[in-house]
Amino acid sequence: MGLKRAGAELIDHGEPEVVEVDQIDLSEEVIWKARAAEAEEKLAVCEARVADLERELAEANDAVVSTQRRGDIERELTAARAVDLETACLLTEATIGEMDDPDVAVAVRELKSRKPFLFSCATHGTHGSVMSSQAGSGGGGGLGRMASSARSSGDRNELLRYLRARRGG
Repeated sequence: MGLKRAGAELIDHGEPEVVEVDQIDLSEEVIWKARAAEAEEKLAVCEARVADLERELAEANDAVVSTQRRGDIERELTAARAVDLETACLLTEATIGEMDDPDVAVAVRELKSRKPFLFSCATHGTHGSVMSSQAGSGGGGGLGRMASSARSSGDRNELLRYLRARRGG
């Protein structure tokens, strides 16, 4: 079935194989080849778009996994009483990156054994609060002991107790 173009309108005459376009005869085969080429171009554009979307999806999934791992790391470090959370997080992420089978708990234990100064001592919970009366008691000999305890532990509460005791109240 052929189409005849007269100006801008298409008219169906039922002609079998030849189409007349601006006084040029074109066979149906040429028209179908042109349509096929156009469809292949559209397909290539769609395939490129799908590839872009798949890449974006993979990046989003990686970001979600990274965010979840960061949360797990921060929870483990908080439970392990990390003094400097940001530094400990970075070091833990580096440790996890070196592992064949990433495990946050194992990485935090390894970091705690390698760099114990990033973590507070387990005995800190037995002291009174920062505002307790312990800070003023103890006299002059106690100040040296409080200073060395605050220096060695890195605990801010002990440092505050020492500074209050040194100032006299």
